[in-house]
Amino acid sequence: MTNDYIWTTDNLFFKHEISEDLPCNTYSMHSHKAYELIYFLDGDATHVIEDRKYKLKKGDLILIRPFQYHFIQIDSPSRYERYDILFDPEKHGVENANRISADTEVIHIAGNSILEELFRKCDLYHQSSDRETFEKILSHLLAELFYNILLFPQPSAKEATTLSPLISKALKYTNENLCTVSGIEEIASHLFVSQTYLFRLFQKELHQTPKKYIMEKRLLLAQKLLSDGEKAISVCKRCGFGDYTTFYRNYTAFFGRTPSEQ
Repeated sequence: MTNDYIWTTDNLFFKHEISEDLPCNTYSMHSHKAYELIYFLDGDATHVIEDRKYKLKKGDLILIRPFQYHFIQIDSPSRYERYDILFDPEKHGVENANRISADTEVIHIAGNSILEELFRKCDLYHQSSDRETFEKILSHLLAELFYNILLFPQPSAKEATTLSPLISKALKYTNENLCTVSGIEEIASHLFVSQTYLFRLFQKELHQTPKKYIMEKRLLLAQKLLSDGEKAISVCKRCGFGDYTTFYRNYTAFFGRTPSEQ
C-alpha cells in the first residue's frame, strides 16, 4: 500500500491511497467538522453517509459535509485507489462548496477531463513542492474543482439507496432531538421496538452503538459552538451533558485537547 498525505493544523489534508489487495473491511463510522472529498478510482466498495448508501464505481466523487457520519465498506478483496481531501471551505477560500445542493452527495466525473486533471495536478504539486507551497496550491485547485462541479448537469449526481427504514427513523429522531435525547431507551420507545433489537440494528447497519453516535454528534456540535465563541459552561448545558466534568472528560478524550484550548 502507498499513502501520500499532508495534514496541517488548520484542517487541510491530502491523501492518495493505493492498495493492490485490500481485504474486506469496514472503515469506522466517523464525523468531523471539515468538508471532505473522496475521489474513487478503483475497488469494490460502498459508501454510507448517515442513512444513505452509494455503491461506488470508478470516477465517483463523494461530497461529505461537516458533521455528517459516514464510512466506506470494502465489499470484496481487490485493488483499491482513492484520493481523500479534507478542508475548511471558509479558511481555504472554497466558497462554492456551500453552493452545491445538499441533496448532491455523489457525482460521477469519469470522462470529465478538467476534473480528472485537477486530481493529477494534486499528485504533481505534492511531489514537487514544499509543504507551504502545496497547501496554497491545493486551496486554489479545490476552488477550481468546485467551480467546475457547479457547471455539471444535474444527471451527473447519483441517487442513494437507504439503510433500513427503522435506522432512518432512528437517526432522524436522534438528530432532531440531539441535545435532549436520553439514549437508546427513548429512541426505542419512540419507534415502538425493543432496545436490544435497535442496538443490534445500529451495529449491523452503522457499525456503531447508539450511545457513541449521540456522544460524538454532541461533541462535534460542542466544538462548533466553542469555535463560534460560546463559553464552555454554556456549551456543556446546551449540548445535553449532565455535568461539566463529564463534558470535559469526553471532549478531551475525543479531540485530544480541552474545551478551553479550542
